[in-house]
Amino acid sequence: MLYTVICPYCGAQQKGLDLKETKGSVVCSKCEKQFNAKSDEFKNQKNEDETAE
Repeated sequence: MLYTVICPYCGAQQKGLDLKETKGSVVCSKCEKQFNAKSDEFKNQKNEDETAE
């Protein structure tokens, strides 16, 4: 599943991210700062994946 998150530093949208692959880690394409995307949707998806296995 791909996600769209907003950079907390500059507000730029980061689209098409596979947060499961990066464990929530994102590098902004505009300001190039790294941050951790901790959205509720990502957490819920992770829990659903674990119970499905």
